[in-house]
Amino acid sequence: MNNSLKYYPSILKSNQSQVDVAYWTTVMDNYDAKKYKEAAIGVIRYANPKLYEKYGNADKTEFEIPHGSVTVQIKVTDTTFKVSAPFLLIPTENPIPLYRQIAQLNFSPLNLVNINLNGESLSFEYECPIETCEPYKVWDILYDICIYADSYDDEFIDQFKARRIKEPTVKKHSPEKLTELHTNVMKMIDEALQYIAYFDEKRWDYFSWDIVAITLCKIDNYCSPQGYLRTELEKEISYQMKTKDQTGQRLSYAKEFFKKLQNWDVNKFKEDLYEIETFVSPKRRANDEAVKNTIKGTYERARTEFDKRDYIACTLSVQYIFYYLMYYYAIEDKYSNEIYGALQKADGKSWEEAAKPLFRAIDNIMNDRFSPVTAGSSGEGKGFFSKLFGN
Repeated sequence: MNNSLKYYPSILKSNQSQVDVAYWTTVMDNYDAKKYKEAAIGVIRYANPKLYEKYGNADKTEFEIPHGSVTVQIKVTDTTFKVSAPFLLIPTENPIPLYRQIAQLNFSPLNLVNINLNGESLSFEYECPIETCEPYKVWDILYDICIYADSYDDEFIDQFKARRIKEPTVKKHSPEKLTELHTNVMKMIDEALQYIAYFDEKRWDYFSWDIVAITLCKIDNYCSPQGYLRTELEKEISYQMKTKDQTGQRLSYAKEFFKKLQNWDVNKFKEDLYEIETFVSPKRRANDEAVKNTIKGTYERARTEFDKRDYIACTLSVQYIFYYLMYYYAIEDKYSNEIYGALQKADGKSWEEAAKPLFRAIDNIMNDRFSPVTAGSSGEGKGFFSKLFGN
């Protein structure tokens, strides 16, 4: 346990947001000019210009845009704005428990959008007069439908035996790649449990929890799971990040979850590893200010830890905030390049040798120094870290 955690490169090409930020000004200008139809259509373009072009009709008034395992159907006319997403078919037996869950979702977290029952089909739906399509409202409607429809369908299929209306369009990995992904996730879990046992023996609960948080977010970053596997992983991450339970209880739940993943049917595990198209990202877009605000507290703590040569603490602090940042936020490639380069250099190194590139990377980010955009690169500069070592 004298070395840093292993690094596994993400299968995702980029963590950058697909939102066309600059286009929001055009959207608002159209709305202020009472061009409500243009404003509503503009929100769709703003959300994802690539899918807007790919899945819209010729005059861009009707769309069928895939988002994960659902398809969002949008129709914009001179008088109305209508959006829906076919969700699930009710189970053939005992649908009452599912109805209860749907009623609960319609109460909260859904606000304007409702899940409606039409015959045997459940569908997310919303319709309104075009003049009421305030852009922020339209964005919220699209966000709620995309995120909640894609989040709950796999869970309800597993728990209540609901059925899909339509199989999602996915890009599957090769059998060899699936085996590699599963094998490496198992290695991450084995490594995490070993480190947790080691730190538990020393009663360093705070380090054990760092290992938990890093590993959970690292699994997501590495293989981008979908389906029910993603749902379960997100639940565990949400619990670990938000609960007020004592650290011991959190660690207990985490160990149970890791063992659950170890015992997960291998074929079912692999079935939830595939690539999808995403219309509305669940991750918040982080501009330069948001990135710095997110990592600032950890940066100051890591700086103190590094100065005191507490290399275990420094390494885990920086690894934690890097994986946290990439889990919750869509960040520009300049940040992910810096982060991945540092994680790669820290891969399996001694705590001291791991702390150096990790702290250099967070120092570079805080001081706006970035390497050329090349895979696995890590920035060099004349900040706090460089002054320590005279380079």
